[in-house]
Amino acid sequence: MFTPGAGVVTCGDALTTLRGLAPASVECVVTDPPYNVVNRDSGGLRVFDKGDADAAPIAIPALASEFARVADGSIYVWCASEQVSEWRAAFVAAGLTTRQGVWWKSNPAPSNGQHLWLNAVELCVFARRPRATFNRCCEPPCWYGPTERVPGAPCPKPVWLMRHLIDASTGLGGVVLDPFCGSGSTGVAAVGLGRRFLGVDIDPAAVALTVRRIDESIPKPKRAA
Repeated sequence: MFTPGAGVVTCGDALTTLRGLAPASVECVVTDPPYNVVNRDSGGLRVFDKGDADAAPIAIPALASEFARVADGSIYVWCASEQVSEWRAAFVAAGLTTRQGVWWKSNPAPSNGQHLWLNAVELCVFARRPRATFNRCCEPPCWYGPTERVPGAPCPKPVWLMRHLIDASTGLGGVVLDPFCGSGSTGVAAVGLGRRFLGVDIDPAAVALTVRRIDESIPKPKRAA
């Protein structure tokens, strides 16, 4: 376990860790599990080729049930288009209200752009409990902005996007959980907004990257001259 500032980051299995958390112990879950989809090599047209980095299978019904149990407010799960229906059905079965969100990338990779529409969007399933915090009155769940590079991470979500979601659905000091913390973007966003962060990843390299990025994002006191 690593504790950088306001964040606690643990190396372990997501489902096992979730089952060890108390009910309603976090305000919000913001996470980006594996899509279980393998992309073909882009020949260098994408910033990063995922290869098999996103190909791990996940137990969606079990994870959704645990997310609903530990979250006292809202849940954001980034997923492949093939997974949207399963995530939404699992959250509805848990008694939550859902919406589908979309990130429209302002700088999509030009892969095969001469032949078909660019792959310029990613999907998110949003679920919430009654009376959950919501600070974006009457906004649609559509977020436009650029991708970001994170050395060592093949498919990171941008910090600006995670900040927007966390700011929309938590209050100051609230606990944000990411059980697939990967590149650490959710942690950087949460700590930067004055929230407490709980991150989990089964990959020690992802844990180390998350810890480093959070630590580097925290302003350091200036030394006296």
